[in-house]
Amino acid sequence: MRNLWNLLVRYHIAVVFVILQGIALTWFIGSHGYPRGRWVQLSLEWQGEWNQRLSQWQRLSDLDDLNRELLAENAVLRADLHSARGDAIQSAYQGAEVIRCTWKSTSNQIILNKGTKHGVRTGQGILQANRIVGRVIEASENYALALPLINSSIEWSVRIGATGPVARLVWEGGDVSRAMIYDVPRSTLISPGDSILSSGFQGYFSPGLLVGSVANEAPLFDGQFLNVPISLAVDFRAIRYVQITAIQGQAEIDTLSNRRGHNAP
Repeated sequence: MRNLWNLLVRYHIAVVFVILQGIALTWFIGSHGYPRGRWVQLSLEWQGEWNQRLSQWQRLSDLDDLNRELLAENAVLRADLHSARGDAIQSAYQGAEVIRCTWKSTSNQIILNKGTKHGVRTGQGILQANRIVGRVIEASENYALALPLINSSIEWSVRIGATGPVARLVWEGGDVSRAMIYDVPRSTLISPGDSILSSGFQGYFSPGLLVGSVANEAPLFDGQFLNVPISLAVDFRAIRYVQITAIQGQAEIDTLSNRRGHNAP
């Protein structure tokens, strides 16, 4: 307290000057139309800008909630659609949010905000708007770890068009929008833009889901088969909301395969 008093005594002239300036400024603004109006305008601008930013943040929060609701609703509708069409392979779906996704290495990963307590299990597929993203390889209570198509350590079984031959899809690093399919019979008729679909053979996905399309490049001939460049359907740099799919009866199918001493293709 004594130090404060000594400080005031030492700088009393400056303190009195600041107080008098404040009084003068208040009187000037209050008694003159233009300064008062200008002050009100500035205050209104600041307040309006702040309120606008608060409104934008609120809208973003509302959009997040709406996206989650639509994701859950879409999962239910997708399952109902498979049932109504009488598809041979029935799948169950649930929405999830991507909380981490890498795309700059050759061993890219995705982490989802759903885990075993939500029913997530190893081997389930991941979709975005009916387009293949990857598959779950590990799940904890609240989170799941998945490998996306853009992971060079895994191969995917795909089909060229709805009735074309089955081939292997491999991502070889680099461009996250491109991949290569191998072992395509040389007699296969391929055109740029042809759809590349899931074969359903690996058990992660139902058949006929979109993987990508044939790129506008000539296939490479390796002597027996064609190697075809494709463009992937999913933009992995912008991915956020996905659906986790589980093929009904897959556990029973796997059990039958294991009894025969081999894994599902």
